[in-house]
Amino acid sequence: MSTVITEMYIRAFDRLASSTQAEIRLAQQEAARMKAPEVYPEYLLLGVLVQADDRVAKVMDLMDFDIRAMRAQAAEVFGLQSSMEVGDSDLPLSRESLLCIEWALAFALQMHSSLILPEHLLLGVLRHPSIQPLLVLLSPLENVLPPSFWFAIGPAYTIYIDQLIQSRVREQSTVSFQKSFPRRILRRSERPVITFADIRGFDAAKHDLQEVVDFLNKSQVVQSSERSYFCGLLLVGPPCTDRTLLVQATAGEAVVPLISLSISALVEMLAGIDSGAVSIEDLELPEDEYNVLKHNEPSQRGRKMISHVFGQARKTSPCILLIDDLDAVERLATEQERKQWLNQLVVKMDGLGNPPPVAVIATTSRIDVLDPALLNPGRLDRQIAISSGFIAQPAAQTKQCLSCNNEALSNWKYCIYCGASLAQVCSNCGTLLVQVEGARYCFECGTQWNSIKSA
Repeated sequence: MSTVITEMYIRAFDRLASSTQAEIRLAQQEAARMKAPEVYPEYLLLGVLVQADDRVAKVMDLMDFDIRAMRAQAAEVFGLQSSMEVGDSDLPLSRESLLCIEWALAFALQMHSSLILPEHLLLGVLRHPSIQPLLVLLSPLENVLPPSFWFAIGPAYTIYIDQLIQSRVREQSTVSFQKSFPRRILRRSERPVITFADIRGFDAAKHDLQEVVDFLNKSQVVQSSERSYFCGLLLVGPPCTDRTLLVQATAGEAVVPLISLSISALVEMLAGIDSGAVSIEDLELPEDEYNVLKHNEPSQRGRKMISHVFGQARKTSPCILLIDDLDAVERLATEQERKQWLNQLVVKMDGLGNPPPVAVIATTSRIDVLDPALLNPGRLDRQIAISSGFIAQPAAQTKQCLSCNNEALSNWKYCIYCGASLAQVCSNCGTLLVQVEGARYCFECGTQWNSIKSA
């Protein structure tokens, strides 16, 4: 073992949680049983599957992997047992496995964890290209994997997994201001799969939003125009008219990422921090947003967060940037703060005049309270009014969120309106739980939790 590898392992070993060490020992046992000379990343994945940590199961579910089906397939193919005693093995870890542990350490640091937990090890292992054939082998046939998963090779596979991790696991910031209320989504980065066909009604709005789709899909046509790389649009209507659902469908129609920032959640979060009701450390934010709040003066945090989200959109472009509840700026305590936030929005929109293209869609229920500068040509100069007398209906099967009484698609994990989790798998029997009057209750085994937490 080289000096570099040895130092890498020593640096990470002190941070390994006991449960993560147990997974590594299980991987060593599996490698020894299969008479392998070293512990390769494939064995680390098998060790993670055997341990079946609850948080690992949650991460796998977020990434659309069925951990139960994969464990069953591993048992059939490799004779992997669903439960094994953790023993000692001196089988060394390969260079590739040590690299996975180093990546796991990076994930732990990014998620503000002092220890490398099983979910961090899972993410580190999933990044390695050698894992791809094993994942395909263990995934059930009915779980249709995207083409990128099948055909991406080497670094292209790692880039694809990184994008998947970013959009599904790391890139949703949820914050809680009071224990008695559900968590709110502050910022999200996702790749929506719903399209206009998934929504009944709103034909006029969908027709107008098609302009955004064309702008993002036909960049070679619009590059010769004056508005080559920016498209601004304002959705006007009450929140109950499913504005967010329409924006998600627009991103799905254009097949681009959607970056979103809730101005109302940002205002409430900063007010909670300023009043001492919540601390920055309690918010469990990703490292970049944590640093924005931690290392800036209180009066600058709001506009710095806006600048940060625009920076994320530029890095992800072509994409759609959703500024949700724009009129919530009026809830800020001082006129100076309101001017700072609005000026920051104007500056950042004006700065998007260079490639690659970004479409900014803002939502508001009160256009009269917005600064006229935001509505000038080259900014949010296009407006789509949504009637308050008509609510979009998803064409697919729906379920109701009991936190805000809105309907969401049945396969969604979170309510798109208030951020509350819609369902969770019961740890006792595996049945999907539903919220009943603020509690989660399993009809199969009777398990009940009396607090609302994010799934």
